[in-house]
Amino acid sequence: MSDLQSIAYSKIHEYLLDRHPSVDSYNDRIIAQKIGYLIQSAGIYIGDIKFFWHKRGPYSRVLTSLIFSIDNNKESILEQCESFTLKEELKPRLNVVKKIIDSRPKNCPEIFWLEICASLKFINEEHADIGRENVKDILLKRKPFLSTYSKDIDQASLLIL
Repeated sequence: MSDLQSIAYSKIHEYLLDRHPSVDSYNDRIIAQKIGYLIQSAGIYIGDIKFFWHKRGPYSRVLTSLIFSIDNNKESILEQCESFTLKEELKPRLNVVKKIIDSRPKNCPEIFWLEICASLKFINEEHADIGRENVKDILLKRKPFLSTYSKDIDQASLLIL
């Protein structure tokens, strides 16, 4: 992974969540994956990163390598991040993603909200033109543990689909 790619992803992650990516916990890694998928879906290129469906939604092995590379070179990457700013032309697309993130219902943990949003988007792209309710049904069949957040899925659908 290039330092430039690591810096770009770190800066974007920081812009969206007010913190740099982390691999400290499984949840941190899931969050990094969902952020990566959402920014790529917004048309922001951070490298040749392909996503496929995994048990927790959109997943990329390349992105996993990238976030571990960031963690392995954390001091250097964070130091270099201070010298870079995000291009102004990226901010409108990033702000679309930020609005989705900031629309998280208070009762829905960040990890589940990002998983819901990224998964809805992935399923919708995977099954074009199937309708909002059908996307939700597929999501809940694949991830029954999210049924507790049914109302939050409906809210996310309005933002995502």
